[in-house]
Amino acid sequence: MFLRVIDGGLAESATKDERPLSKTDVLAEAMRRIKASGYERYHTRYLVTGEPIPKRLQYLKIQMAWVADTLAALDPIPADYAEDKYWPA
Repeated sequence: MFLRVIDGGLAESATKDERPLSKTDVLAEAMRRIKASGYERYHTRYLVTGEPIPKRLQYLKIQMAWVADTLAALDPIPADYAEDKYWPA
């Protein structure tokens, strides 16, 4: 199993200054981080072979979903929502 370091906060929305932040922005950041973790590869492997997803990645995905839901529920959503300080490592 290999794990990849996720560089958060590097992808910025081009329209960030034009509109207020929305739940969609936060969910997109969560999906970007989940993809960067390699979760999709293990999920696909699970669907094809039945071999379980490593627990560490399962917990990471659950944590990412919780953080995304919590940040999206804030009013207003913090402008620095994509920074690593909010997301699990």
